[in-house]
Amino acid sequence: MLRPFPPVCLTIGVSDSSGGSGIQADIKAIAAQECYAAAVVVGLVAQNFSGTKGSFPIPEAFVHTQLDAVIDELPVKVVKVGMVPSVATIRVIGRWLREHPKLQVVIDPVAADSRGIPILQPEMVQALCEQLMPRATVTTPNRFEAALLSGMEECLSVEDMQQAASTIFKRFGCPVVVTGGGLTDRTIDVLCGLDGVSHIEAPTHKRSKVHGAGCAHSAVIAACLARGQSLRDAIYHAKHYVSAAIANAPVLENGRGTLWHSVKVNAEAINVGSGAYRILPTQE
Repeated sequence: MLRPFPPVCLTIGVSDSSGGSGIQADIKAIAAQECYAAAVVVGLVAQNFSGTKGSFPIPEAFVHTQLDAVIDELPVKVVKVGMVPSVATIRVIGRWLREHPKLQVVIDPVAADSRGIPILQPEMVQALCEQLMPRATVTTPNRFEAALLSGMEECLSVEDMQQAASTIFKRFGCPVVVTGGGLTDRTIDVLCGLDGVSHIEAPTHKRSKVHGAGCAHSAVIAACLARGQSLRDAIYHAKHYVSAAIANAPVLENGRGTLWHSVKVNAEAINVGSGAYRILPTQE
């Protein structure tokens, strides 16, 4: 008897040679949700947990070839778009997404890192806003990216996050989750677009140099949507999954590490907003 094919997520992004972020992190996070991960690589990045050593963009024509190869056979339900290294490639992806309007799309606008250092040039941020954001089912900027997308000078508090999320929602019409790592002793994300503004909290774990949390967060949302969960359920599950994966992060002797994806999160109440989650780690 043939095994039924699992729900399919397509992740579009760059390859991280360390395996901690980018396409590699997405595949691990999606597989941990019992979904099948297809991947379109738009750039190669030579990096480790400490930083980037070099990069190589994939030609736009071959990006399009990859996209068509995946959709021609696999029953893709949800697409996650992460780091895209050029305006031309952003346009290719935007055009392809418009040609497939039934796909749900999770946009992780990788425009600034967790320290607030910009990654994308202004013209690339503009292309992201014009080509990709209008197709978003949901977008997941960190608070620094939210400032860029909303036109704010900074986003340094929960109140700033609420303002940024509301502005992005009004501008693009898609629900927004602004992630707020590093603000308080409990990580607070701000969700705007599903019945107003709400906060999503999870414990903060003392892992100051953990690599790949943003990639995993958006990938888990995509996988949960592919499995048929509501957007709100997917967002809450992703928050607590990433918290558990950070709590179990393996760390090198230099103090740097990455998420551990062999964790389980069990929602013990139907009402996910109650915060009744039990984190089930697989290692100490």
